[in-house]
Amino acid sequence: MPDALNRLRGAKVLVTGASGFIGRRLVAALDHVGAEVTALGRTRHSQKALGGVNARFIAGDLGDAAVVAGAVAGQDVIFNLAYDFRQSASANVAAFEVLVGAAEREGKARIVHASSIVVYDGWPGGALTETSPMERPGGSPYRRAKIAMERRLMAGKCAAAILQPTIVWGPGSSLWTDGFAEALINGAVILPEPEGLCQGVFVEDVVQACLRAAVLMDLDRERFIINGPQPFHWSELIKGYRGIIGHGDIRHEPASKLAPPVANGEQADGDTGPSAAARVSAVARRLIGRERFEAIVRGIKRRMSKGGEMRPDAHLFELYVANGSCPPDAARQRLGYVPAFGLNEGLAATAGHLRALAGRG
Repeated sequence: MPDALNRLRGAKVLVTGASGFIGRRLVAALDHVGAEVTALGRTRHSQKALGGVNARFIAGDLGDAAVVAGAVAGQDVIFNLAYDFRQSASANVAAFEVLVGAAEREGKARIVHASSIVVYDGWPGGALTETSPMERPGGSPYRRAKIAMERRLMAGKCAAAILQPTIVWGPGSSLWTDGFAEALINGAVILPEPEGLCQGVFVEDVVQACLRAAVLMDLDRERFIINGPQPFHWSELIKGYRGIIGHGDIRHEPASKLAPPVANGEQADGDTGPSAAARVSAVARRLIGRERFEAIVRGIKRRMSKGGEMRPDAHLFELYVANGSCPPDAARQRLGYVPAFGLNEGLAATAGHLRALAGRG
């Protein structure tokens, strides 16, 4: 891998979604190997999340054709990690089309696109490979958007690596790390009995996959499932968090009693766009910055939720009881991807973040 990464030294690369959970780590890794990084973010507050990395920053919307054309010009690799949950799925697909169209007109860059394992019909309980079907109608707007993006790339003109991470966890993961940590600080996490397996991949391994895809010599238009070394029980992950934080309870209830009325967390139809709360959140983040806004929200939730329980909604329950499989065999064979962070390694790398979150740092 070090020899392959030398091909990124001096390469011109664009990262969209650069200030996000995965994006800011990817930008740091690209800077470390000597790439010339351009980072695209929605506001100047996004630039602060990148810290002291050496990157050219462009503030603008991914749907703005002029901004995107300027960002894409001259790039060798485009890493697309952007997805705005405060916008509708159709708006995200439209912005993606602006990016891909600009790349095709430029005719130079390959695209490394962050998709998701949720595109497959059999997720989360099936045995999945990159040839598994993604034809089931309906599903969440997010799933449908990711499928549309994948199909656009597969039918397009650019060389493209479509990465399909499973459950991405690690410091700053709002769903799979910080969310569980906050629940433990506030009270308890309730799990089903029997419980299934968490198909977790640590964030640094996703970054590794991005870098490897960027330097694959004969890349065509290909899909790659990105998963960790091996799955683990959900209780193992959450007990690991509790051991670091020193707070919270973990309890099991029979799955038959814990199951929500509808054990399918996907929204079947429609694309209603962002809620009023999401729109307010977007404005607040732009005004005061994402990290400050999220810290305020965490403080409010803690004051309101002491002694509470985190019980699964339909979507989370479906994940909790699943025992599917999705090995990253194609990524191993084509990219040389070898996930370095199992459960114990990931917990060790997350410990400092969790202690700070719990006020123990």
